[in-house]
Amino acid sequence: MELFFRKDLLEYREPGHPESPQRLAAIIDFLEKKSSNRFNDFEAISDSELQNVHSQRLINLVKENKFFDPDTPNIPDIYRYACLSAGGAIAAACKALDKCDACALIRPPGHHAGREFLGGFCYFNNMALAVRHCLKTIKKVAVLDLDGHHGNGTESIFKDDDNVIYISIHQAWAYPGTGTSSFSNCYNFPVPAGTGFSDYKICLVEAIGLIRRFSPDILGISLGFDTHINDPLLEFCFQDSDYYHMAKMIASSVSMPAFIILEGGYDVQSIGNAFYCFFSGWKQIRK
Repeated sequence: MELFFRKDLLEYREPGHPESPQRLAAIIDFLEKKSSNRFNDFEAISDSELQNVHSQRLINLVKENKFFDPDTPNIPDIYRYACLSAGGAIAAACKALDKCDACALIRPPGHHAGREFLGGFCYFNNMALAVRHCLKTIKKVAVLDLDGHHGNGTESIFKDDDNVIYISIHQAWAYPGTGTSSFSNCYNFPVPAGTGFSDYKICLVEAIGLIRRFSPDILGISLGFDTHINDPLLEFCFQDSDYYHMAKMIASSVSMPAFIILEGGYDVQSIGNAFYCFFSGWKQIRK
């Protein structure tokens, strides 16, 4: 699996905010300790590429720092960082187009951003931008959202799109309160607070079945670690090793290339090892 990362993404911060540079730095530090630190570079996305997903109004609001959202900080130069994060997602997707699995280790996350709105720590939708890029050359993409929160932005962008299926497993009634039922090409698996991996796996097996039946050319995975038992924002009960088994389940069950985009996960002490467990499980199958 190819990894994409740039140190620039550690530069910005909002004091006291859970979406901190330390969460991404913890993953990078863990990979470096394990000598798995061969990172690919990438460039920021352009305005014209942003328009493939987002309205010019939203783009201008972020560019000019003229937005307000209680959860999504209005940080100086956040437009540049959001464009850089989206560029990492597209770079990982391009590797998948070349038949190589890839992972974008990026921030800010993106799956709560819709065409006309931002929110939930997300400014632009990294996954949606990557999927739209892929659809220029292939016919079908499946999106599997494994963040503990529902990706309302991704769902809103792709609903009723025959070339995409969106699948999410998330904590019921947590932020943003969406994803309570399935419809059209969007399949939602809301699970109760306190869910551990043994129960989560039942939903994951069904999700994998949906992907296999859809038979996409590429699989995009929105990967969050807010399902960890120590995460401060949600109430899942995953242990580090569960991510290893999750990755093996997915990698062994689907044959199409995959690109993975980092979304949430806010416990700085656990996220490094949790990601490495997922990374190791994936590599165990896709050698």
